[in-house]
Amino acid sequence: MVSEKQKQYARKWDKENMRSVTCRLRREDAELFKEYCTAHNTTPAAILKKFVMERLDEYSAELERLHAEK
Repeated sequence: MVSEKQKQYARKWDKENMRSVTCRLRREDAELFKEYCTAHNTTPAAILKKFVMERLDEYSAELERLHAEK
């Protein structure tokens, strides 16, 4: 069981170190995306986070190549 003090530290750490990334979609698209996620036993947040992390990995590799060429 997590104590109230631990929850307080976690909230403080999140506030200092985490940021949200959001986007707006048409209602129909948002509902269809939620339906897709449910059908694939996942969540919108999980899919979006995976997508972002994959793009960041690609971008990091691109930056490494550019620095290696210098």
